[in-house]
Order: sequence, then structure tokens, then C-alpha cells
Amino acid sequence: MAPRDLPRSPLAVFLRAHSAEILEAWERAERRRAPGEQSPGYIALREELPSIFARLAERLEAAVSAAAAPPGDQEQDAWSGVESVSVEFPEPLLGFRVLDKLRDGFELEDVAAQYSVLRRCVLRMLERTGTQPSWVEMTILHEVLDQVIIDPATRSAALRERALGALDRVSAEGMGNVHIDRLLRRLVEVLVESARSVDWAVMLLLEGEVLRIRAGIGVDEALWGLRAYRLAEGFVGRVVRERRPVALRSAAPDPLATDAGGGAAGPESGAQSERPSDALHALYGVPMLSEGRLVGVTVVSSRRVAEFSEGDRLLFKKAAERAAALATQAQLREQLAAERGRFEATIQRLPVGVVVAEGTSGAVALNNRRFAEIVRGPEETPSNAPLRTLLSETDDDQRARWLLHRALHGGETVSRDEMEFVRADGERRLGSFSVAPVRDADGRITAAVMTVEDVTELRKAERARQILIDASALMAESIDHDGTIEQVVRLGGERFADLCALDLDDGGGAPRLVASARLPEARALLPRLLKHPPLLLGDTASLAEATARREATLIPLVTDPWLQRIARGPEHLSALRELGARSAILVPLAARGRKLGLLSLWTVERELRQDDTGVAAELGRFASLAIESARLHGEAARAR
Repeated sequence: MAPRDLPRSPLAVFLRAHSAEILEAWERAERRRAPGEQSPGYIALREELPSIFARLAERLEAAVSAAAAPPGDQEQDAWSGVESVSVEFPEPLLGFRVLDKLRDGFELEDVAAQYSVLRRCVLRMLERTGTQPSWVEMTILHEVLDQVIIDPATRSAALRERALGALDRVSAEGMGNVHIDRLLRRLVEVLVESARSVDWAVMLLLEGEVLRIRAGIGVDEALWGLRAYRLAEGFVGRVVRERRPVALRSAAPDPLATDAGGGAAGPESGAQSERPSDALHALYGVPMLSEGRLVGVTVVSSRRVAEFSEGDRLLFKKAAERAAALATQAQLREQLAAERGRFEATIQRLPVGVVVAEGTSGAVALNNRRFAEIVRGPEETPSNAPLRTLLSETDDDQRARWLLHRALHGGETVSRDEMEFVRADGERRLGSFSVAPVRDADGRITAAVMTVEDVTELRKAERARQILIDASALMAESIDHDGTIEQVVRLGGERFADLCALDLDDGGGAPRLVASARLPEARALLPRLLKHPPLLLGDTASLAEATARREATLIPLVTDPWLQRIARGPEHLSALRELGARSAILVPLAARGRKLGLLSLWTVERELRQDDTGVAAELGRFASLAIESARLHGEAARAR
């Protein structure tokens, strides 16, 4: 069949002849249905309808020519007559340009109402003109009108889904340590990209009694820091008061539509007054709430639409919810950082050492300088270091780590457990350790806190005081003066130092040696030292100087050259070397201007200090009294 012989579609002829009349009737009906400013959907459809009618006429003619009925009655009963119009029009009937315009305030209910009015206008014009299209043509007509509703709705839903996904990604990014202003900026960008009708958007955060812009698009960023909005003024104030979204259909004549949606907050704003905007149309504000507490306000505006669509308003609400959550998280992080800063400043001022260990790894999360000084000496303690790096591998230091382990994994609390530990500089110290677990609201152990006090000097002073008390009691109670001398030496060698030796030389005979030691190694050397007395009496310069000064002399570091100078022979030197002394104090003994001998105190495991010389001098004084008492007692006995 030649093209000129194709069957004509009455409906196609009708649309080509009466499309202008249908359009005029539709415009009149729309103005009655929705007076005032027309929506973007109406404008887009009015521009596209002539093209839709032309394409529909072509489709009708093609369908009528291909819709010859089957010859058999049974086949005719099952015959549909035409395939779905979507097969013939794979691209959207409205075209992508129109669909993009529909994004500016797309409202599905409004668009469906417009198409319903259009459908009635077409049907009424068909009745007036007496046109009688076939059921195949009417099927195509209705499917086309349905499709022009489905296309923008589907596209709008897809765009909204992508926007919500972008909001989710920004929220996930906020779980890190990203600055709140950057996150709010990302949220505003999502709003502007997803709701094409938005001309400007701002997010304001509460700062004391005012709201200040922290992110925005379409508003001069240079003025953000100068503008602040009181909670009770302007459009922003209305949103704050009502604690719900507030929309203005046409904000241009509304006195609340000033600047970015609120009144300036006095001199801080940098402007005397703000003139009402004569360009704003739609204005929408959403309070940013976190558990009922106001965090800020989100405001969006448009000069192209009188009212934002329901879909856009939903997007704005979602963005405000995310912004409130992100701002709250940022505030909590700031509060936590401030509290941690105050906590760190507090523990840094404490006179005791403090260390906080994490519950999972046992790593040191926080420690103060005093803890570093106690366990590491002058070295700086590495932050976030395992406790095993803070203490040495000695048995005592492992006990200290075990205390922390018991708190972290056993929930034990230990108070004032004293133990020795080896400091990083090699010195043995005495610490008083306390440890306790830290639990969360559910009772789980999340950390442990250990405190340590260096009680080395305190305990040393207590021991020294007790030694002197005991020595004084010996002098007052004992009538065995020779025995008193030995007990004074024993106090010095077993409770003050590691070895104490008393070289007696009262000029009445051969020198005599009295010695006592605490350490087994030092006690093992005593027979060799006692075999060839005296231990230190001699003519060496250092000993002569100490004796001449008649005061306790500290040898802070015993060196081999010094031992070689004081030794009286190879065997003597060998015994002194085996002692392995680190420090010594030499105390010359005298009474009534007469030399009595020399008291020497030696340490192997610790270094003696200048403050130890006072205790050594007192022991020397007690020894001198005991020697002098023994001498006087002997003279009295001989006189009888």
C-alpha cells in the first residue's frame, strides 16, 4: 500500500487541527485551578505541548496503519491492537530540557493535576468537534498522557535518591575528624546541586545568643563573620521560635525576608539595618535540632519559584537533620578535647606520677611528666608507648607491669604497693604503686590508671632516723662497750650501707678491724679483709686528707685508680676490687683531740649522696663515744 493510501487517524487529524485551541482551553482552566504565579511544571509543559501533540499525531498514524485486525474471531478476541507507547518512544516524551526545568520545584501532585486538566480539555474538544477516534487511538492518547507524568516523576525520584546518598556520604565523612565548616559546606553543595530552584542556601550555627553563618552558597562569604542573627528576630527568629520548618510562598513582600532570612544583631553585624529583599520568592527555614536542643538553622531561598516542592522540602529537612547531627558531634569532640586538655593539665600538676593505659592493648594513652621523671629519669617518656618500654626488665619492674595487667584484665584495685624498680639511668629506686581499673556505663573495663610515688628518699630518711635512734639506745643501755662498737658497725653495714668497716688505731697497739656486711658477696670477703687489717688506714694522700679534715668525706664514685692508691698490696687490692663498690663515705674518728680510727661505709647497689654523709657522721660519733667509753672503762678497771 502506498503512503498516500495509508488509513488516516481521525485523532491525529484532530490534534493537528485543534492543538492551539486545546492549549488555550487548558491555560484558562489552569488559571482557575491555581491562580497566581504558575509553577515550573506548568511553564515547562505549556512550552512542550505543541511538540508532544505533533509526536503523538505521528504515532497515531503509524499505529493505525499497523493495527489491521486478525481475520479469525478467536484471534480478534485476544488482539490488543498496539504495543506500549514506551516501545515507540524510548526517550522521555517531554525531553531532557523540559525534565531539567521540572526539577525547579517539581511537585508530583501539582503535575498530575495539570495533566488531568489537560486530559479533560482534549476529551471535551473531541466531543465538541464530533471526532470519533478508535479505541486503539484512545489507548495511545491516554498512555502518552500517563507517560508525561511518569517520566518527570521517575527522574525526580532518581535525583532525590542520589541526593540522599550524597547526604549519607557526607554524614559518614563526619565520623572522622573533619572540620565542621567543611562538612556543612558539603551539605549546602548537595542542596544546591539537587534542588535546582535554590538560589542561595546558608547553614547557621548557634553561638551563645546569636546564630552565625558557617556555610553558604550564593551569600557573600566575606560578610559571614560580620553577620549574626538574634534568636528572636526576623525569619530566622520565627524558625527558632516555632521549632519547626517555616515556608513563605512568596517572600518578596514579606517583611521577614531580610538579608539571609533574619535581622542583623546590632553592631556585631556590621550594618545599621537590612532592607527587605525585593527578589526573594520561595523562602524555607528548618531548625537544626539535636534531641530537642537548638543547634542551628538551615535557610534556602529561590527567585524562580514561589514555593519549594514537597520533595525539595524533604531534602532540606534531611540536610538539616544531618547538619544538626554533625554539628553536635563536632561540639562533643570539642568538649572532649577541652575536657582532655583540662584533665591533662590537672595531672601534669600532680606531685605523683600518673599513667593511663588503654584497656585493649595496654598501651600508655596518657602520662604526666612526674611519671616520666620517676620511672625514666631525665629522659622524656614516649607518648602512647607500651608500659614495657617505660620500665626495665628486672623482676621488680615486671611486678609493676603485672599490677597494671591485673587491673586491666582482672579488675583488681591495688593501693600503695611498694617495690623497687630500676630507673632508665640505672639507679634503683623505691616506688609506691597504686592501680585501679576504669569502667564504662556497662561495667566493661576500658582503661586502667596507675599512680606512683617515689618514696626512695622518704624511706631512706626513715631508715636513717631509725638507725640513729637504735644507735642512741645502744649507747644508753649497753654496758658492754666492745659489744656496742660491734653493734654500731652492724647498724652501718646491714641497715645503712652494704658494708661497714671500723679501723681502730688508738695508738695503744696494732690496728684492729671490725666489719659487717649486708650482701652475701660482701660477707664472703670479710675473712680476707679481716686477715690483714687495717682496711683503709694508711699514708695515702686521700686518706690522710680525710683524717685531717675530721669530717665525713663522700667518694661518690669508687674508681679502680682510687682503689690502687689506697690498697696496701696485691691481695688487698684484689679484695677491694671484688667488693665492686660504687660509692663510699669515710668518717675519721676522734675524741678529746686524739685520733681513734676511721669508719668507712660502702655501697654496691646504689650511689651514696651528700645527704648520706650526715647519717654516716652520726654513726661515726656513736662509734667514737663507744671507743672512748671502752677506753675509759678499761683504764678504770686497771686502776682498781
